[in-house]
Amino acid sequence: MYPIYRGISYLFYPGSMAVVGLGVAHQGTAFSPLVWMLFMFGMVILPLFSLFLYMRMGKVSDVFIFRREQRHGLYALGVLFSLLTAYLIFRENAILAMVWSACNMAVLLFLLIINIIGYKVSAHMAGVSGLLAWVLCLPTSNGAVLLACALIVLVYIARKGLSAHSHFELILGFCLGLFVTFAMARFLLTYHGITCSFI
Repeated sequence: MYPIYRGISYLFYPGSMAVVGLGVAHQGTAFSPLVWMLFMFGMVILPLFSLFLYMRMGKVSDVFIFRREQRHGLYALGVLFSLLTAYLIFRENAILAMVWSACNMAVLLFLLIINIIGYKVSAHMAGVSGLLAWVLCLPTSNGAVLLACALIVLVYIARKGLSAHSHFELILGFCLGLFVTFAMARFLLTYHGITCSFI
C-alpha cells in the first residue's frame, strides 16, 4: 500500500489543493492568463523549487515525511510567496483569486507558528480541509463538496498509512485548515461585498 499512499500524498499536497481552489473560484469569475500565471508561480512553482533546493542541500530527508524541524523554512517561504501572490493578484483586481491566496497564506502562517512552538501538524490535511471550507464559502455544487470530503478521507488514510502523522496531528491539521480558511474567506469576501454562501 505504500506506493498508493505516496501517490496520494504527491497528488493532493497543499499546492495542488490551492490550484483546485482557484479553479473553483474561476467558475464564478473569469481570471486572466496573467492571474493564473502569478498564482501558479507563487503558489506552486516557487514552493516546489524551494523544496527541490532543500532536498539538494540535504535539509529534507524524505519528501513524503518531513520532520518537524525541517518544516520551518519551507513554511516561512510559503507564507512569503503566498503573501506576494495575493498582493500581485490584488493589483490585477482579481478579488476571488486574491482572497484564496490570502487564505492559503493564513493557513501557512498558522502552520509555521504551531511548528515553531514545538508541535507538528499535517499540512496535507490543512490543505484539503481548507479546500472544503473554500468550496462551502462559494456558490458551488454538492458534487464539489462531496469531492472535497472524499479527498479529506483519502489524504487522512494516506498520511496515517505512511506514519507521517499521528491521529492528533491529522485532526489538528483538518481543524486548522477548515476554520482558518473559512474565517479568512468569510471576512475578506464580506469586506469586498461578496456574499459568502455558507452561514
